[in-house]
Amino acid sequence: MSNTTTAGGQPYPPGTRWTFQSKNGYVHTEELALSWLVGGAEPICEDPSAEGKPADVLWHYWAKDANRYHERWPEAFRPGEVHISWRVVSPTPDSGIFEGAPYTRDPRHLPRQSRADEKQDDFLTHFSFPTHAESGEGLNWLRLPVLDLAWREDREDVGGFVQEASGWKPSPLQLAMDVAQVARGSRLWTPELALMSGDLDDDEQYALGDWLAEHQEGMDRDLYDALYAKLGKHHQSDLDDSISDWADRAVGDESWRL
Repeated sequence: MSNTTTAGGQPYPPGTRWTFQSKNGYVHTEELALSWLVGGAEPICEDPSAEGKPADVLWHYWAKDANRYHERWPEAFRPGEVHISWRVVSPTPDSGIFEGAPYTRDPRHLPRQSRADEKQDDFLTHFSFPTHAESGEGLNWLRLPVLDLAWREDREDVGGFVQEASGWKPSPLQLAMDVAQVARGSRLWTPELALMSGDLDDDEQYALGDWLAEHQEGMDRDLYDALYAKLGKHHQSDLDDSISDWADRAVGDESWRL
């Protein structure tokens, strides 16, 4: 067994076991890891229609609503950020260890939540602080391994489409995921993410302009104006020309311009 002080800040090696005691006095010696779930992913995975759908399809369906956390709690989340929930688990089958991770943001305690006065319930509510089974060294929570999640034919983990589609998983106890940043890095960015993406590069502006030209009919005017404002003047001019050309074809001539 490797000593816990080796490998610097690297994750604890597989098979590292920890000793901790439950409130009823039972002593556990278990391997521990961190399980994660991004906000909004669970309902999508639990919908029967999600079964068998490709990870990237579920990603795009989920990502377009990623700004809802910022809209509801702007003081806690930047545009495009979603909450990450954490659990302390044991990879050992049937271990029964599945508790909220300490030192994270309990979603029940987000601003204006109805249960904000409740005390946070986490692993340390139910168990003593874990120590290394051999050395007695206290656990560094940021060195626990973060479980990989999958979404494929042979395995559909709750929320697994996020990692399967993007290749991304969070650092231990990371509070939020920047969906637009991950989308850009994994080539999953679409114009529907424009309002949560900060400044757009030229390729993104071209993509947004084309998307607005295709979808502008029937679009909410406030939404259209907000997306239009994301374009630079050159791209706005290109979009105006595209929409004018579309109107010419719809009317049959340029009489509508008079």
